[in-house]
Amino acid sequence: IDPDTLQFDLGDDVLAFAARRFDIARDLIRRQETRTLNPGEDYGSLRRVLAFAVRDAGRAAGLLLRQMGGVRTLRDFPNTGRDPLQPLPAAAQRAALQMLSQRVLAADAFVTSPALQRRLAPDFFERAEQLQSTPTEYPLAQTVLDLQRGILNRLMSDALAARVLDSETKFSPPDKPLRLSELYDQLEADIWGELASGADIPQPRRELQREHVNRLAAMVLRPATMTRSDARALLRSRSAALAARLERAARGRGLSPETQVHLSDNAETLRSALSAPLQRAGG
Repeated sequence: IDPDTLQFDLGDDVLAFAARRFDIARDLIRRQETRTLNPGEDYGSLRRVLAFAVRDAGRAAGLLLRQMGGVRTLRDFPNTGRDPLQPLPAAAQRAALQMLSQRVLAADAFVTSPALQRRLAPDFFERAEQLQSTPTEYPLAQTVLDLQRGILNRLMSDALAARVLDSETKFSPPDKPLRLSELYDQLEADIWGELASGADIPQPRRELQREHVNRLAAMVLRPATMTRSDARALLRSRSAALAARLERAARGRGLSPETQVHLSDNAETLRSALSAPLQRAGG
């Protein structure tokens, strides 16, 4: 639970280091848009740079995940004037959550132009050596989705929910600890940002949103997987509220048929989960 016991967090400010790594990853992706390949270079170099950028962003995200609900552990002898368990300042926890949500899960987290995507051809010599295991098209959207799926798994996990709830009890007034409701609200705001603007939803974003809904539905159907009653109640409440938002958004004008059925189908998934008999522990 101690966010200070991390590897690869260079410097004395984890948030600043992670923000710098995200900036570098975004700059790498941006520079490939106008990059001119030298004689002898192949398009595979573009793929390798993009793959590195996404992996490095994933490492930065791993550092931030440890901040929410984090508790520093000191090994002082008694009467040193320092408590051995010190929750990470609430402002740092909120900053980590916001950075993680906006740099990895938001709509503009990983953006590439159609022109760049058309240039992501493989190194055919490398492909031949690997017995064609390298796909012709670079699955950038799937690579990003895999990263986002892993982040969602951690942010919506029972372990993190328990850590955040336990951390709340260690703060003394007038401090305002990061609450689990804030975490879930932040996730929904960035994953479903198109609902507020009424904009059409691109295909990669629909994939991420489906992942979010699938996790909500699974937790609503099997509340025993969450050990804390507060977490179960919050997830059920968020599911009902999100279903209502999706139903309203599906009736909006100017949306593509794919977006409309996406919104309707996700709303139906949540409604079905909320109305289904609960699967209790041992059932």
